[in-house]
This record gives sequence, C-alpha cells and structure tokens, in this order.
Amino acid sequence: MARSINARSITGFILLLLLSGTFVFSAVTKFITIEPFEWTFMDMGLSGPFSFFLARFFVGFEFLLAFFMLAHLYLKRFTYPLTILFLLAMTLYLVILLATKGNNVDCGCFGDALPMSPVVSIAKNLVLLAVTLILSRIYAVKPYRFSGLVAAAGTAAMMALPFLFVPYEQKSSPLNLNPLYRDTAYQPSVELRKGKHLVAFLSLGCPHCRNAARIFKDIYAADSTIPIYMVLYGYASDTAEFFTDTKAGTVPHFVYHNSPEFIKMAGKFVPSIFWINNSIKERRVTYVQLNADLLRNWKKD
Repeated sequence: MARSINARSITGFILLLLLSGTFVFSAVTKFITIEPFEWTFMDMGLSGPFSFFLARFFVGFEFLLAFFMLAHLYLKRFTYPLTILFLLAMTLYLVILLATKGNNVDCGCFGDALPMSPVVSIAKNLVLLAVTLILSRIYAVKPYRFSGLVAAAGTAAMMALPFLFVPYEQKSSPLNLNPLYRDTAYQPSVELRKGKHLVAFLSLGCPHCRNAARIFKDIYAADSTIPIYMVLYGYASDTAEFFTDTKAGTVPHFVYHNSPEFIKMAGKFVPSIFWINNSIKERRVTYVQLNADLLRNWKKD
C-alpha cells in the first residue's frame, strides 16, 4: 500500500478525501431525517416496508462506498467503477425527476441539511463523476495484506449500520405540547400532556399526511380505545375537503393555526407521528409501521 509522496499522490489523496467525504455527508444527512427519504421511494409506488428497507440500504451503500475509498480497497478494479455506475444511475433519476416534476423540488440528496434542486444536483454529480475519473487515472493502490478481510468486515458493518441505529431525532426527548392549550376557549378535547397518546401532526394539503389519516381511520375503526390524536394544520377552508378525501373525521383531531408553534412541535417534515408518554416523545414512527395490535401492546406496556 506504500506510495511515493509527490504532487500526483497528494492531489489524488485530497480528491479521494473530498469524494468520500461527500458520500459520508450524503449518507448522514439522509439518515438523520430518513422519513422524507423513505417517502421518495413510496412516491415511486413502492410499498411502505420495502421503502423502509430501501432507504436504509441506500444510506448503507453510500457509507460503504466511502469506506472502500478511505480504506483503499480495490480502488481501480472495483470501487471507482462502482462509484461511476452509482453516480450515473442517480443522474438518470434526477433527469427523470426534472422532466416529471420540474426544477422547483428538493431532490433530497443531502436530506434536510442542504436542499438542492435537480439541476444543481445533476451538476454536482457531473463534478463527482469527473473527480472519480481523474482518480481512476492518477490514484490507484495495489491490494494489500488482509484487504479481503477488511472489505468483508467493512461491508457487513456499513450495510448494517442504518438498520441497527435509531436516528437521533427518533430518540426519547420531551415534547412541549403546551402551545396547544394556551387558548382556553379553543384547545384539544383530550389532555395529550398526560398519559400515553399517539400524536400525529399532519398538514391538510400534504398527500402523505392524507395517507396517514386513512390508516388512522382504519385503526380507530378497529379499536376506538386506542389513543390516537391528529393535530392538523392548514387553511380552515381545506378542512372539509381533507376529511371528505380521507374519511378520517371520526378520529379525534384538532385544527391548529399557529404555523411557527406547529413547526416547533412537529419538526420540518410532516407527517410527524410520535408515541407520547407523559409529554415524553418515546419515538417517532412512520404511518406504514402502525397497526392496531402494535398500538394496543404499546398502550399496555
């Protein structure tokens, strides 16, 4: 693995660090707020469980590419070609996204940390492709002792990482629900700050929020003792249409009109669905993970 140190090797090493760092940043930012990334696959028509798996597999794959680069594993023979294929596939997806939804959407390439339009992301991918092609010409390392073992162990670890760890935002933490009760004349009919509740923050105009509401309707119809509560945000004129579409009017709900406070409670992305226990957010969940039996068991614990 030893290399002579010269301008060519120094340039190659710096480019390798930049390329691998981009993949690490991309994986971490997607994983921190992984729900919107899951919804990307659901918008393609994939099922909820498969979207859950594919989003985490994708994050693990980006970690894996970065690991192979940093560990100097099979760079010219395997890692660079795989990186080029991956970037070409992502660029093709962005071209399709641009053609179908225009340029005024966030491609989700860097999660919530760095919103990016398809055109900008395509340009970014072209730069990364150029860097990878340059590296394939100027920076290659011969296989070294135990490289096979390092590759096997690294592959297992990187691909398992997104499935084994819970994103930080999904961990237990206090959730301040007091803003919902400031107006004594207009507040939820249920005391959500005490006891166990599944609290869902939904936007009236959000298609994924409507999907969630439909699932809540089915769960509540199966067992009305399950403590589901929807906090809805949007224009009052949209409320009737929301319930006509979702048929979720029987699910306990409250329409809240304070946008800044709603965002503080829900976060930047909706639907935001929390298991709340005495004002402690035990976990953030996706609506595709929910069913009546799961909620009954959580309620009993």
